[in-house]
Amino acid sequence: MPPLDTAPRRRSEKSRAAIVTATRELLLERGFDGMSIEAVAARAGVGKQTIYRWWPSRPALVADVLLEDADRILRPVAYSEDVTADLARWAGRLAATLTTARGSAMLRILTVASIEHDDTADRLRSGFSGPLQEAVQSRLLADGVDDAVAEAAADAIVGGIVYAVLREGRSYPRHRAEFATRTIVDSLTGRGPAGGVRP
Repeated sequence: MPPLDTAPRRRSEKSRAAIVTATRELLLERGFDGMSIEAVAARAGVGKQTIYRWWPSRPALVADVLLEDADRILRPVAYSEDVTADLARWAGRLAATLTTARGSAMLRILTVASIEHDDTADRLRSGFSGPLQEAVQSRLLADGVDDAVAEAAADAIVGGIVYAVLREGRSYPRHRAEFATRTIVDSLTGRGPAGGVRP
């Protein structure tokens, strides 16, 4: 028999894992609007108060679950001698991940949750979209691109991929993300200060 002080902790961890799993399954099945705390509690086999012990609201629960899955998407950009190739490969991987069944559903849920709840939008921005843009911006800065230009280019690359996946769904091909990224980065590199590269 486990020590008395560890048994409640193990039950608590098991309940939390069941809630996260149930939330993820229901989001994929029903979307953000169709998921309720009652449905999560029923599927996880816990009471609603158990859920509210960890999460104060449905959006807070959804944000936590989505951010756990975000680790599969938030990949670092490689640093080689070819910034265009580095970012094109990264963009292709991002597009491939967001066009899987799970990635596409996650992106749609992220979008809806962010539109409807400001606090959730802030959390998802800092834990998901922000790191994506920072990864691209940092790689451009390392290659000598001006701060403001690097920020605008990162917005264009990440925003272009996300918008395309939201518009076209899983049919969006990764080679288009790679081509668009190459076009943007090639327009910046090899130029003088006017083109955005520091002397």
